[in-house]
Amino acid sequence: MDLANDAAFVMGSVEDLPIIYKDMQQQFPECEMYKYKSYVQLLHNGEYKILKYQRSEDNELIGYALVYIVESSNILWLDYLAIRKKYQALGYGSAMFKALVQKYCGPFDGILFSVEHISKTDAKLAESQKKRVRFYERLGAKKLSADFLQPCEDGGFPMYLFFKPRRGCNVISRESQIQTIGQMYDYCFPNSKHSRELLPKFKDTIVNERLCK
Repeated sequence: MDLANDAAFVMGSVEDLPIIYKDMQQQFPECEMYKYKSYVQLLHNGEYKILKYQRSEDNELIGYALVYIVESSNILWLDYLAIRKKYQALGYGSAMFKALVQKYCGPFDGILFSVEHISKTDAKLAESQKKRVRFYERLGAKKLSADFLQPCEDGGFPMYLFFKPRRGCNVISRESQIQTIGQMYDYCFPNSKHSRELLPKFKDTIVNERLCK
């Protein structure tokens, strides 16, 4: 099966949120998700998008991406990326990430996103987290130096920060990272009492990054 031609991204809408949110609840820790009404508000605000990864022959939903367009820093923030459980381990994950880069990375310098830290106490969880990190690295994403913090109700929890550059882009500046993260905090977490406190905590760990050998 040629997965590059078997499925493709199409723009979704708030009407697609119920089925996607239900799947997200099965795949993402509660602390990494927003409340349902927050997704609705984000989608109505315009710069936050649902991208549906659909099978071409029958429009079956294979996976999805939720992204925030940070136009001022020319970066696409990838908030969530997932293959629905019944289609996992079939090779769709790599094909979907490549499709995202090919279709939506063109106007931007690259895609910035966060990935769970590898657990030091749960061996089974750690193995799946290592697999996820290797997945993104194999597809050309680079783990950055920043000690990124994801906003949550209790403050912030540490995540790896990754960047997948578009072809020909071999750097991401400290300024672009700070601008993207700051605007993402403001846009995606407007009601969080902690989001404005987080960036100063790790700002000094953000550096200019060269991505090519």
